Amino acid sequence: MQDNSTCIMTYSHDGFGLGHLRRNTTIASHLANELPASSILMLIGCPTGAVFKLPPGVDFMKLPSVIKRDTGVWHPLRLRIGLDKTKALRIGTIQEVAHVFQPQLLLVDHVPVGIWGELLPLLEMLKRRDDPPVIVLGLRDILDRPEVTRALWERDGSYQAIRKFYDEIFIYGCREVFDTSSHYGLEKEFAPMIRYCGYVCAKEPYKSKEQMRKELQVERRLVVVMGGGGLDAYPMMQTCMKALRILGPHAGVEAIFISGPLMDNQRRERLREQAKGLKVRVLTHVEDSLSYLNAAHLVVTMAGYNSLCQVLQLRKKALVVPRSGPSAEQQMRARLFAERGLMDVIYPTELSPKKMAGKLLENLQRRNQPSYDPAISTNGARNAAAHLAELVASRVYYPVESQVECRLYS
Repeated sequence: MQDNSTCIMTYSHDGFGLGHLRRNTTIASHLANELPASSILMLIGCPTGAVFKLPPGVDFMKLPSVIKRDTGVWHPLRLRIGLDKTKALRIGTIQEVAHVFQPQLLLVDHVPVGIWGELLPLLEMLKRRDDPPVIVLGLRDILDRPEVTRALWERDGSYQAIRKFYDEIFIYGCREVFDTSSHYGLEKEFAPMIRYCGYVCAKEPYKSKEQMRKELQVERRLVVVMGGGGLDAYPMMQTCMKALRILGPHAGVEAIFISGPLMDNQRRERLREQAKGLKVRVLTHVEDSLSYLNAAHLVVTMAGYNSLCQVLQLRKKALVVPRSGPSAEQQMRARLFAERGLMDVIYPTELSPKKMAGKLLENLQRRNQPSYDPAISTNGARNAAAHLAELVASRVYYPVESQVECRLYS
């Protein structure tokens, strides 16, 4: 096969949950449509690999998984080889992949220098090329408390790296909802680089409420409880299960729990035990999550970026329980959207089965749907992909096959 494909590489560290992977996968899928002759290689750290369906022309390479313990603090998730070897493995893999793949565009999600600064050798290498690629930083709407992110970026050299290596900054949100660039110190020097794309929602086909309820054989008001990736969803789901037991059969409610693929198997089985005697199903992961959400009278979820994008996209009534940490991102987003009348919130400090039971009934009985918010665009993936395609087309590249050799084996 003739190697004339446009090579695009994405990076997501995937330190907690599926958010970064979901966002990059959605953008990559749109980009594959914009550039049908392209090859898109995703560098990911998600412990389960590429959970979401990949279109033709898109593939992934798995980096050793890590987990975020605190702001800027990461540890190996699975390997028992210590920090130094994990760092070396990730850095070596990233550089070797880029050396062979020769990307014409690099899209970095969330962390300008990578965790542990692991992208700095790659960024230096790419900028030294005779035909350096376009390098784009993609940021979700809310990163953490502004003072926390600003301090971290000063400490790890992120501002300097943006200045030195990056061509553009994509913000996957809407300025009218949350002024990301201003909050995180990007509004002055970096203003010409910034493009607000809108929220990145996976615009996948989904079934009608009636069809899905018929397929699921739902007879009562349906509550769908989502855990996102599921790594830390158990406390919320356990509380919701206890709340359903408090409500009892006379409430006329049934529920489907989608735990997420990252939830510990023992915890998932514990949920199934707790569901006995209730009109409740516990699932691990579903391909067509939008169809399940569309069938719901009420969605109960954490406040992750992708979960709330799905809620916004379908304009569903939602009861949101943001995680308490390690960053303030989810609590900030939940508060922001609740203030705009888009969903209801129970904060972690308020969470109890009794409180949850009351909120479930209150939201199920509420007749009005969430208000339409014209400031919120959910076309972020399409907008980002279209502009990335323009950036690729604006550069002229020359074949570099003679420079590429595998440096690991002879």
